[in-house]
Amino acid sequence: MGVCWCKDKGPEEGDVYALSTEPVAASPVAVEARQRHRKLVASKIVDQLVLEMLGLIASIVDNDEESPISLIKLHRIADKEEGWIQVVLSMVNVIPLDDPFGPSVITILLDDCALPSKDSVIKVTQMLGLSSERATARELNVRVERNICVVLGCLAEKLAGPNSVAVLTQHTLDYLIAFLVRRREACIVLFALLALEKFAHTTENKLTINKCLEREKENPLLVLERLAADHDSVWRQVGFCAKWALDNLFIVEGRKLSYEVVDMSSINVILNSNDVSEYLKISCNGLEARCDSYSFESVRCTFQVDEGCWYYEVVVVTPGVMQIGWATKNSHFLNHEGYGIGDDLYSLSYDGCRKLIWYKARSEPVTEIPEWRPGDVLGCLIDLRSTKEVIFSLNGHRLPPCKEIFETTRQGFFAAASFMAFQQCRFNFGHEPFRYPPTDRPYSSFNQFGDLTDDEKKVIPRRIYLEQLRCSSVKEDSCTLCFDDTACCVLEPCGHRGFCSVCTSQLKECPMCRAAIVNIRREET
Repeated sequence: MGVCWCKDKGPEEGDVYALSTEPVAASPVAVEARQRHRKLVASKIVDQLVLEMLGLIASIVDNDEESPISLIKLHRIADKEEGWIQVVLSMVNVIPLDDPFGPSVITILLDDCALPSKDSVIKVTQMLGLSSERATARELNVRVERNICVVLGCLAEKLAGPNSVAVLTQHTLDYLIAFLVRRREACIVLFALLALEKFAHTTENKLTINKCLEREKENPLLVLERLAADHDSVWRQVGFCAKWALDNLFIVEGRKLSYEVVDMSSINVILNSNDVSEYLKISCNGLEARCDSYSFESVRCTFQVDEGCWYYEVVVVTPGVMQIGWATKNSHFLNHEGYGIGDDLYSLSYDGCRKLIWYKARSEPVTEIPEWRPGDVLGCLIDLRSTKEVIFSLNGHRLPPCKEIFETTRQGFFAAASFMAFQQCRFNFGHEPFRYPPTDRPYSSFNQFGDLTDDEKKVIPRRIYLEQLRCSSVKEDSCTLCFDDTACCVLEPCGHRGFCSVCTSQLKECPMCRAAIVNIRREET
């Protein structure tokens, strides 16, 4: 389950930016000294609250839990311009480099805070002194620069439109691109690239960024995309994001799109790019997935298992929150509410960051193995024969069998996963030898029995997919949601129709009137 809080009303106490109650007769020097002291105290309080929030996020596993007091206080502080600026500066300065929740905490705090004014954001960037000179300085504070890039990406996402254009000053743009050109520290390059990607959600910014990239002797993204298969986990992320950006945003004339050149001849099962929540990124070979959104993004694979024993593996690229396991078509992807695989009756997952097994939105702690790390291999086995069990393993070390899911579901399982912000992993459905295959029972791999046409193997960029939809002729009786299958279902009790069985299986509310769905009736043809 992803962490998703709405902004709560906080207590009245703890406003570190309340107006000063200094005596009117105090001298200007005394007032200035007291104000400096007040700001110093406020800064330390906010630093402490940010670190408290970072420590709490790993232990919060229920979306229905009340927001932590530290988050509520930070919200109240950030409601004032001076407080919002201090919250941003504190996150930049105190969030550590090696905590897997660090970038996610920045995203959560900024997304939940009130929308800042354009002037406040510009003031922060000026206070940080962003420039190409800062990015190319001999001495770099890697932690601070990484955090600055995360903050810039979050702000770009919140301020999409004219305000985003105003915030992307030439100094800020030079600062971000300098990291891509110099390639000094992988974690900074990664988040500088993601910040540029989020700024590019505004068309004017995208054109400006593209011009700057083209002015370089060699487009830095063309260099960085070569790292997509790098053995270093962070540089691999950089390569993945560069390749995705070149395919979807920063188009280079003469460069073939990734799906046009990838060799898919030995791959028979992939992640289903038509059965995925909207912000998940999938690699051109359909075997690697990444989330850079605040929401909790999910995906299923293209192969369904109904009987027998099956196994697949996942290589962990990032050490944060991912829920990986098994799901059916009845599983719902509620990405903005923070619900993913393992958060309903029809799916089961393992989260190796928090060491939890998820089923029915409830978690069971795991103590047998350590937290996962980049390069670790998660094994996922489902035995649909007499034993009826799911077994997870990490680097060959097995967890106790899980059987609960078979009380409600006996067939129709897919490999599936959900991702918190800035998380990535790659799947092996059997096109490569397994690292830690089961030795106690016979099993099958998806790739042995999967069958995809050449068109079904293409993971085309979303922009092209949407363009194809616009240009394609849609049958009169097509589903109004996917336009692929025939509309054959009526939602009850509201009575709205026009949806196919695949789409309705993923709905809890009517997309037209938002009424709760009690029953789905199939129309007679």
